[in-house]
This record gives sequence, structure tokens and C-alpha cells, in this order.
Amino acid sequence: MASGVEECGWVGVLLGGRVVRAERQGPRRHGGRPAWFVDVEVEVAGGGGGAELRRCYVRMERPEHGDGRAALRREYRVLQALRAAGVRVPEMYALSEDPPAIVMEYLAGEGEYLLLTDPERRRGLDHQFLAELVKVHQADIGPFVALGLKVPSTPAEYVTLDLDTWQAAYHATVRRPVPLLEFTCRWLRRHIPPAPERPVLVQGDTGPGQFMFDGADMTGIVDWEFALLGDPMLDLALIRGRDFYNPGADLRDWFATYERLSGTPIDWPKLSYYTVKATAITPLSLAGLCQTMYPGADHAEWYAEAATFGRATAQALCEAIGVAPAAAVELPERRPGRLAPMYDVMEENLNGELRPADARGGHRMDLVLRLLTMVRNADALDGPLIELELDDLAGVLGGRRPGDLAAGDEALLALIADEDGDRDGDRDGDLAAYLWRRTIREEHLLRGALGAGESAVLVPLAALR
Repeated sequence: MASGVEECGWVGVLLGGRVVRAERQGPRRHGGRPAWFVDVEVEVAGGGGGAELRRCYVRMERPEHGDGRAALRREYRVLQALRAAGVRVPEMYALSEDPPAIVMEYLAGEGEYLLLTDPERRRGLDHQFLAELVKVHQADIGPFVALGLKVPSTPAEYVTLDLDTWQAAYHATVRRPVPLLEFTCRWLRRHIPPAPERPVLVQGDTGPGQFMFDGADMTGIVDWEFALLGDPMLDLALIRGRDFYNPGADLRDWFATYERLSGTPIDWPKLSYYTVKATAITPLSLAGLCQTMYPGADHAEWYAEAATFGRATAQALCEAIGVAPAAAVELPERRPGRLAPMYDVMEENLNGELRPADARGGHRMDLVLRLLTMVRNADALDGPLIELELDDLAGVLGGRRPGDLAAGDEALLALIADEDGDRDGDRDGDLAAYLWRRTIREEHLLRGALGAGESAVLVPLAALR
């Protein structure tokens, strides 16, 4: 097996130097791209025999999303333009086509927002981040237009330029339509909000966990693969979504600070609308993968995020439509099935005898153990949960109880499609409330294996004003 230095030797060739250290980025709390920390000795310009150490962060393409070269090229150029505009982002060193990767400046510090337990330190870093976000939103969009980012020309395009992309990928990969996502995308298209005063560069996945910090200093904002020209309220909605999975921020203070620094009042109805879109992006991107999961993926984490962000999407829908989601949803008790002793033996073997000593192997084992928990839950809960689902569907479908879940979903999807012709959306509230209950049941099936989703809470908009 090649060492890290050998495996990353191409980085040295790209930078005209020699790799002296290469370490794969360790397991993260939830998913993430493959990446490396690489140190390269580069000869100092002008000769003289001197060399300098260039510390690099190498960001690779996502294996589960196929050929990612175009996305990496786009992100690389966006980061170059942001750096030129004075935004705190890493310097770009090189773009590699084979293997597809971005080689960039290593930013000192940490990116895990949950490590910020000191309120004053966290508040200071939050304000530094928001100052940079305002700078991004106030930047001249000309350089980004020159890179090929499309300028929305109608109110609808502020929503659909990226929604079209997410939906196309979703439809291309799913075997079975997902009722929540079908309804959400149709609802978004039927309720286009007014255009903003002008388009801004939107990071596309911003907020807690998307900036690096070292002590009391923010060292840079990372992860620009979804950058687009759009409405600044989308970025604020994405902050709500990031906080859902990376809690700890005082979002009330975040939004008040953004208003003060930018001079732009928060458009609360529009923020509510864009929260639906922001929370739906994760399940849209994962739906096909969850239906055709492959063993090398971060499988258990993707199942968990799809379910957990599904719940967040349903909550955001209820909030935007103006219906109160049920405070309590009937759930069956766990009654261990006859195979329960076998699951116990498997867990003991995997966690005790077979656990690898290395960090990456341990991470993979943890994912398998989470899968085992999901399967154990299914053995104990799947039948009763399906019966509850069919009972609930009967109410939504006018008293017609489906014979099975496939038939129920077919009828539900027909009802959702028919709602497009109802411009008043008379049934929107009922559908959103049902979809909320459904996501609660789906999460219940994965309890104990949801990871960060176990305690994820979407802070209500009313608490932020």
C-alpha cells in the first residue's frame, strides 16, 4: 500500500516541489469530502538553494457524485475571485484535473463549531464571520458573472436556477419519487417571492461549521461549491439549516448583527420561504443515493441526514404555510423481534473483536454499527410503523386506506400533483402537517443511529425576531 507521501506525490509535481508530509483528513462528525493535508517543499524563487514549506489543503471530488471536475473548477475560480475581492478565503495554489482536486492554502485552526463552548469567544467569531458574509453580499458581482454564474432575470429564477439543478439530479437518481420532496419542490414553484433589490453572491451552504477559526480569530470561510447569484435571504436561510445540524449559535443575534452591518432589513416571510428550500437541499441530494446506496459511502450518515433534514423540511413547510405541526405523533413501542439476540451478537463481535485500530477503520466500523442499529429497529418497528402510516394516509386520502405503502404513496403523489392545479393551495396545510408526521415516524425507525440528528432542532422563526 502506498504511503500518503507517495499517494500525494502529484501535489508536489503540480507545485514544482517535493511532498514531505501527507495526511488524509480524519473522520468528521458527518460526512464530508475526501481531503488531505499536504506539506510541500518548494524552492524559493531566485535560487540560492533555499526552500520554503508550503502547507496545503487538498480538496478532492465527492466519489458518490460521479465526475466532479466541473464543480471543482467552478469553486476554484469563485475562490480566486473572492480572494481578489478581499474576502477571507484560502489562497488557491493549483487546480488538478487528474486526479480532480483543488490545492489550496492550509488554514490554521478548527472548523467544528461545536468546539466553541465559550460564549464570548463564539460571539466574537460569529461577528467576524457575519462581517465577511456582508462583504460577500456587497461585492461587485461582475467578476462572478465573468466566470459564468448566471444572473437571475425574473423573480422565479432566483429560486429555480439552482432548484432546477437539484431537482434534475434527484429525478435522475431516484427509483421511487419521495412524496415530501415532490410536494416541497412543487410548493416552492407555486409560491415564488418577490425578487431582491439586486442579486448578490450567495455562498450556497453557509453558517456554523463553514468557517475556520484559530483561538479568537476566524481564519477563513470554506466550502464554496454551491456558490450562485441570488437573494441574500437564501444565505440567511441556509444559516438556519446549518445551525440545525451544528447548534450553538445565537441566531437572533446573528440576524440582528447582519441587519446592522449590512443595512439590509431581514425579510421574515421570504426568510421562512427560503428555509424550506435550504432544508430540502440535503434530502434532494441524498434521495437517490439512499435508494441505491453503495458500501463505500458514508452510508449510515447519509440515511440519517436524509431523514433528519426531511423532518426539518417538513417543519419549515408548516411554518411557511402557517400550520402548527403536531406536538406529539403516535409511535409504536420497540418490541424486539425474534432475531434480536443475533443483532446483539453481531454488535459485540463488530465492536469488540473486529474493531480496527486505525482512525479511518474505526470510523467505518462506527458506520456499520449504526447500520446495524437501523436494521435492529426495522425488525422491531417496521410493521407497526407501516400500519400507522397507512392509517394516517387514509385520512389524507379521504378515508381510502391503501392496501400497502406503495399503493398509498402512488395515491399521495397523485394528490400532490393535483394540488398544482389548485392555485389557492387549499390542501397545502393538510399535506404539510401529514408530511411532518411521516418524517417523525421515519426518524423513529432510525433512532439510536441518527448521529448529530438525534438532537437536531430547527429553531422556530418566531424565536429569532
